[in-house]
Amino acid sequence: MQQAASSLIYRKLNLQDDLIALVKLLQEVEQADQTGEQVSEDFLREQLTWSGQDPALNNWVVALPDSTSLVGYGLLQKTPNDPNADLSIYVHPLWRRQGIGSQLLAYLLERANELDSQAFRAYVPVQNEGANLFVQAQKFEPVSTYVRLSLADIQPFATPVLPQGFTIRSYDQVRRVDLYVEALNRSYEGYWGHLQCTQEDVARFLPHLNPAGIFLLFAPDGSIAGTCRATLSEQEGEVRTALIDAPGIVTQYREGNLALQLLLTVIGWLLPQQSTVLELEAWGEAPETLADYRKLGFSTVKEEISYRRNLA
Repeated sequence: MQQAASSLIYRKLNLQDDLIALVKLLQEVEQADQTGEQVSEDFLREQLTWSGQDPALNNWVVALPDSTSLVGYGLLQKTPNDPNADLSIYVHPLWRRQGIGSQLLAYLLERANELDSQAFRAYVPVQNEGANLFVQAQKFEPVSTYVRLSLADIQPFATPVLPQGFTIRSYDQVRRVDLYVEALNRSYEGYWGHLQCTQEDVARFLPHLNPAGIFLLFAPDGSIAGTCRATLSEQEGEVRTALIDAPGIVTQYREGNLALQLLLTVIGWLLPQQSTVLELEAWGEAPETLADYRKLGFSTVKEEISYRRNLA
């Protein structure tokens, strides 16, 4: 660190001018912290187009004077149908403990209040002790977890067994946006990190998904009981990764092992398509449900604590 922190320049993100420097900063942060963040230019460009992103108004950078280099970055995302705002703060390893994170948080707090946010939401890797201490000092409280599991040594799996009267159908057999919206909203209800969505929201991302990889669970009376989906990556050499969004089950059916049976159904669809790595993302899952997934051979590759800070 060659200069005083007082000489740093805090300003809004200018994507056209800052993109290259921002990618470099995020890559240096990831190299130091080893948290598994995606830090490519392509991913960053895509991320800044997601719903709730407004880079020119929501995001701040910290620049060195008379330089294009960046030493800090703060990102805020708030979708219209979510009362909470998500935030991320990144500080270059050589510039930490200089008050940069706190100052970025103050700017993000001001913007969150302008957007009438009720609370901040932040995800912090469990192994990043410094980041966990920072958010706790800033009055964030732990509320849930995010876990990413992986399975590369793929063995034969058990055949799904459903209770009498329950059925599973893929979306290409149903083709009803309203039903899928209901499945998403009811199946993940109460799970921290899952948002209520509208038909307009689903209509935007549904064309990018394979309808055969979306599964709906129906109760004996024909009502929605759960959902799960998977997407396949492009073939990269001999590796083809499948990403599974962990099953969601409607509240009154969560006591059984329907989530496991739904997951086995999705895996059964993936295996004939020569998936060599299965990855599963879960937000707010009960420990016993995660234990069921690990019994299938999945192991944890990333775990984050989800924090919340109420905004007065």
